[in-house]
Amino acid sequence: MIDAPAPVGTIADLFEPEPATWGLRGDPYLWRSMRTMLAKRVLPTAERDLVEILRSSFRWLTGNDLQDTSTDRIYREELARGGMTSGQVDLEIWRNVLIPMLVERWRIVGGTGGAAGPVGPVGSAGPVGPAVTQGPTSQSSR
Repeated sequence: MIDAPAPVGTIADLFEPEPATWGLRGDPYLWRSMRTMLAKRVLPTAERDLVEILRSSFRWLTGNDLQDTSTDRIYREELARGGMTSGQVDLEIWRNVLIPMLVERWRIVGGTGGAAGPVGPVGSAGPVGPAVTQGPTSQSSR
């Protein structure tokens, strides 16, 4: 199979706009750190490459693998800015909403033109559930 021509732009472009709500207080700071880290990475032509870049960047910034389901949250001191869940990252939101949202945005800007269907949670065997192009719609109670 031959990959399509690369979409124009960088991976950081997929991070705009930010989601309206987050899981825990560390999530927006991690989002912004990933956006900065990927500011010069050209959008890949293959979805699997994008997912691997996003997972690797997440792992680099947090020290945690998104496919490790032994916990649903982690704490990173560098993401702490005050508040009850300060510095905490909601892994479920990243697995099930934020990473799939970035992949869906990639499809929309020309990755696969949306032809592949909605993306499932990180580490899932295939597409699951409706496509997400905006952010989570409700605040987590954690």
